[in-house]
Amino acid sequence: MAETAPASALATPRHPRWFGLAYLVIFVAGIGFFALSFVALGILPGLQLRQKMGSAQADMPPYSAAELRGRQTYVSLGCALCHTQQVRFLPADVRRWGPPTQAWETRYDFPQLWGTRRIGPDLARETGVRSADWQLSHLYDPQSVVPGSAMPPYPWLFDASPARPSAAATDLLAYLNTLGRARQSASGAALSKRADAAMDPALMAEIEILCAAPFVNPSQASLDAPAFNDLTNATNGPSGPVATGRNLGARGALLFTQNCAGCHGPFGDGASRAAKGLLPKPSNLRESRYSTQGLASTLWKGVAGSSMPAWRELKATDLASLVMHVQTLHTQPIDVGNLANSATLARGASVYAVNCVSCHGINGDGNGPAAKALVPRPADLTHKQPDASLVQRVLTQGVAGTSMPPWPGLSDADRQAVTAFVRSLYAMPAGVPN
Repeated sequence: MAETAPASALATPRHPRWFGLAYLVIFVAGIGFFALSFVALGILPGLQLRQKMGSAQADMPPYSAAELRGRQTYVSLGCALCHTQQVRFLPADVRRWGPPTQAWETRYDFPQLWGTRRIGPDLARETGVRSADWQLSHLYDPQSVVPGSAMPPYPWLFDASPARPSAAATDLLAYLNTLGRARQSASGAALSKRADAAMDPALMAEIEILCAAPFVNPSQASLDAPAFNDLTNATNGPSGPVATGRNLGARGALLFTQNCAGCHGPFGDGASRAAKGLLPKPSNLRESRYSTQGLASTLWKGVAGSSMPAWRELKATDLASLVMHVQTLHTQPIDVGNLANSATLARGASVYAVNCVSCHGINGDGNGPAAKALVPRPADLTHKQPDASLVQRVLTQGVAGTSMPPWPGLSDADRQAVTAFVRSLYAMPAGVPN
C-alpha cells in the first residue's frame, strides 16, 4: 500500500503578510506619483502661464473679425510650418527681432502659433516692419522681393496682380500686422525678473542691454534712429562706415544681389518684378549720386512710409560694402561746381525758394517747415545729386506715393534753372575733384 504524503507537504505555501502589503504600497505610490506629476507638470504650469498671460503690460485689443479670419488663413496656408512666432532668449534672436517673447503677448492666441522651424524668418515682431504693398507683393510672388526665397507664391489670393488683393489677402495682412503689436505698445516694458530668474546671469545681462528702451526692431524703418553705428553697440558707435580701406566691392555686390536686387533690380535701375506692386517705386540708383553719409543713413534708418526697411541687423563692414557698391552704380561724370552760370543759379534759387523750400529746406537737407508732417520724408539734396534728366522728370510728373507733386506751371527756363540749382546743393565730399 502506497504511503500517503503528509498534509503539510500538500498544502499551498503562504506568503508572508508583509509581501502583500508591499504590492499595495507600490500601487498607491504609483497612483500618487502619477497624480503629483500631473499636477506639477500639467496643472501648475498652466496656472502660472495663465497668470502671466493675464498680467499684460500694455493695452491689448482683442482680435477683430478680419484679424481672426486672417489668422485662420495663416493656419490653412501652413505658414506656421516655416515661420515661428517666438523670439527666444538668445542674443542673436534679440538683435534681429527685438525683446524675447513673453506669455502675456499671446493672451488672445489659442492655440499659440509659436512654431518650431525657421525655414523663413520669425514673425513675432512683424507689425510695422514692412509696408502693406511689400507684404502683398511678397504673398503674390515671394521671389520678386526676396531673391532666393523658398516660400511658395499664393496667386489665388489676388486678382492677377499684387495691387488687387482678395478679401482673404487683406485679412491675412491684417493678422500679420498684429504680430508684435502688444510688445510695440509696451516698448519700454522691462523683462520680468521673476520669470527669468533661472536664466544664466551673463546671458540675461546681454539681453537686457540689447533690449534697453527705447528698443527698435532692427529691420523697422525709423525716423528717429540714431546715426549709422556698429551693431556690436546697441546705442552708441561710430558715425560712419568702417573698414573703408578694405576691398569690399565683391562683398557689396553679393549683398546687393541677396537683399536689394528684388526691389531695385539686379542692375540697380529699379526695373524689378516687385516694382509693379510697390508705391512709391523703388529708386533707380543709377540716376543719382549719393554721398557715403547719405547712403549709410538710409541703410541704417530705412525709409519710413515706403517698402525700404532698415538694415541694422547687418554688420558695419557689410553696410560699408553696400554703400561702396551702390556708389559704383552711378556712372555719370562729376560736374559739381560747373553746373550753370551764376545768373541761372540765382534764378533757380528764386524758383526753389517759392516752390521747394517748405519741404526740402533752405539748404536742401530735407528739413523744411513741412517736412516733419510728411512720410516719406523729402529728399536730402545735400547727400543726393539727381541727374538733370531725373529732376526734369520729377518736376513734370511728381513722385507717386510721396508728397512731391508735379509743377506744370513752371516755364522751361524756370525748370532748367531750378534743375541746375537743385543739383548744386549736393555737398561734394572732401578730396573729390570738381
